Amino acid sequence: MPVKVHEEKVILEHPSGSSTEVYFYGATVTSWKYREKERLFLSKDSILDGTKAIRGGIPIVFPQFAKASDPSAETAALPQHGIARVSKWEWLGISVDNDSQISVRFGLTDTQVPENLRQKWSKKFKLTYTVTLTEDTLSNTLAVKNEDAGSFDFNTLLHTYYLVPDISKVSIKGLSNITYIDKVENFTMVLDTNDSIKIDREVDRIYPNVSQDEIYIDLGYGASGNFILKKINLKDTVVWNPWVDRARKLSDFGDEEYKQMVCVEPGTVSYITLNAGETWEGGQILSITP
Repeated sequence: MPVKVHEEKVILEHPSGSSTEVYFYGATVTSWKYREKERLFLSKDSILDGTKAIRGGIPIVFPQFAKASDPSAETAALPQHGIARVSKWEWLGISVDNDSQISVRFGLTDTQVPENLRQKWSKKFKLTYTVTLTEDTLSNTLAVKNEDAGSFDFNTLLHTYYLVPDISKVSIKGLSNITYIDKVENFTMVLDTNDSIKIDREVDRIYPNVSQDEIYIDLGYGASGNFILKKINLKDTVVWNPWVDRARKLSDFGDEEYKQMVCVEPGTVSYITLNAGETWEGGQILSITP
């Protein structure tokens, strides 16, 4: 069977040999293998029992990206990156299953959110997350429906962790000539004039309003190991690597693992207002380059 449903996760296996795994906890994609080689980073110290957000793979950020700076914001009491990644999602089944692609869906409503978090953000909503696997692509699409009586504001990102053989060889192209927010340097605004991003120190940048839909990610694998990230209705992009000091402060992240990962996260860091009854959709397509 190309789709195997287990108690804690779902495994998709394409006829070509590609595969992906999605945990019900957070609907977090924790593995994507192409030609039997893993393409996503998952920390060796990550906790997979549902007691803490999974460190690695593709966690879903919703309804907020970081702790709200304004204490009066609706999401101010929520933990960083919100509630979707720390809630158990519902299995909605297989939507496509043929020789070219496999597509499955997961769902989350406000009633499935842990009660302590639901009290902090009581909006009624419905999330539908679709994961699609082909021989050389992985697609992730999120639909957000407002089922509340009034409007609400939200952020969402696909917090994608890429596995790299050597962080010094990573090159990210498609974000040049954009003024980014440098969180490492106290939210300074910096114009990126470089042709590509190199990671040689702690990096935590928000690139807003990126007009280009495709980002080229050279992870240093050589042929058949690099990516094209195509964004779908996600205008912002975050690039993150914790580097030495920050890595040591993360309890679920190995001290030296910063050398094996980089996050390139398409999303909406600026808030989206969704009116009652409306649905918003966005996502990404990750393609192995030939």
